Amino acid sequence: MSRHLALAATACLALIGAACPALAQEARFRLSLAWTLPEIAPEQRTRLASRTLTVILGKGGAVREEVNRNRGGRGRVREGALGDDLDARARWKVLNENTLLRLVAERSHTFAIWLRTDGTRSCSVTLEWRLKSGFTAYEGWARRRDIPIRYSQPKVEQATCEVL
Repeated sequence: MSRHLALAATACLALIGAACPALAQEARFRLSLAWTLPEIAPEQRTRLASRTLTVILGKGGAVREEVNRNRGGRGRVREGALGDDLDARARWKVLNENTLLRLVAERSHTFAIWLRTDGTRSCSVTLEWRLKSGFTAYEGWARRRDIPIRYSQPKVEQATCEVL
């Protein structure tokens, strides 16, 4: 086991123990997220995006996330280890015994989800978008319209966390 994975596993076990001391095997969090995207191209309009993520932390640094789009569509399940890519762009990292960070690297920006627990049965979540150097707008894909879009700074409408 690499030193990085060993550190992540140790922090994960501390986080699991803090969130679910009785179980100390698995921690589950449900994140309810919604934000608006102020589109600037190809047309000006505001679009609402929403997701529900269930994050499951297991022994040895295992992580599983179940992502559901609240406007329909199939849910997506991703599994891996803390610190490793869950797909081509997303990864969960342990920052300390109370904080997990999910990073998604897009071409124009990074999207971060900060999951914090206070060591009891509560948690909080915050969302953050940051443009990469050289970009003046965020770039994405409108799945329903099947077109590329550009948008200005997203605005968080809802970000709640529940320990399951």
